Amino acid sequence: HGGSITGEHGVGSDKAPFMAQMFTADDLDTMQLVRCALDPDGIANPGKIFPTPRLCGERPGRGQGPHPLVVSGEAELF
Repeated sequence: HGGSITGEHGVGSDKAPFMAQMFTADDLDTMQLVRCALDPDGIANPGKIFPTPRLCGERPGRGQGPHPLVVSGEAELF
């Protein structure tokens, strides 16, 4: 009924499998881009919530071309 799987709390490991029910694939890809931007070395809880890509330059998710935010110029990969 319009609620969230997290409420005011963070997404724990137990809720991670339900992220795809709450967010679109593009939403999840955007979250991964933000995570990579804030933690390019992957040292903050590696493997938690989102799988840790080998390199943050790798596009997470479906692998179908660049992310829409990268295409629009609103985000860039380093």
